[in-house]
Amino acid sequence: MNVARCIAVVMTLFVVACGNVEETPEAENLSGPLAEQVKELRACSTSLDCRSNCACTNGVCAPSFSPFPPAGYCDVPPVRACVTGADCTSGCVCSSNVCVNDGGFSPPANCLLAPPDSYENDDTHTSASSYLGYPQVGHTLHRAGDVDWVLGTTNLHQLLTVEAYNLRNSAELRLDVYAYDHPTRTLGARLASTTATVCSDITPSCMMYRLSVNVTPGVYAVKITDRRNVPAGSDWRPTAGYDLKMY
Repeated sequence: MNVARCIAVVMTLFVVACGNVEETPEAENLSGPLAEQVKELRACSTSLDCRSNCACTNGVCAPSFSPFPPAGYCDVPPVRACVTGADCTSGCVCSSNVCVNDGGFSPPANCLLAPPDSYENDDTHTSASSYLGYPQVGHTLHRAGDVDWVLGTTNLHQLLTVEAYNLRNSAELRLDVYAYDHPTRTLGARLASTTATVCSDITPSCMMYRLSVNVTPGVYAVKITDRRNVPAGSDWRPTAGYDLKMY
């Protein structure tokens, strides 16, 4: 009798422990504070979807390094900081030091994007800016893979030197110099190229790109290419840039 009673108890416990698997609550059916916490996490596909000091980890924005930001910091969308409206792209205004839509565009402008610099549109050699004999300052890499073209003229047989200097916000460049037929707007042979700074120290004298090439009188095209590994999309970070001179 005692043995039968024990078997019955074991069987009862087994049934209770197993239960019906289909009735087990799923993660999406969570309720209460835990559900609210999961809902508030900011989803992402790249780290550009997250604020500074946050990285995209397993599809959500999370603190990237110590000291870690306050709780909830990484759940807030990134914004483009500004001082004046000139820091914002077309269709956006600077309000409380943040670029926001001015309400005049449909669809609304993406205010995370950087505005183009004053040399744009210089993305092809046929629309290149002209080097006028003094440094071009304020070039920016306002979008992923940005390309700038500059045309320079010399009346001499000389060693032509091109420098991209005063690099800002982690600019990484490739410099190319081409022969150029200006009357027909035809690109000639590539004469020189570099992707290396002049030296490896992190000093102003090292952090520049320089090319030198022997040339004859004529027009030459300089191509400056953004080499940063930046995902295409909304780059809200401080805009990379450089200045350029030819001599």
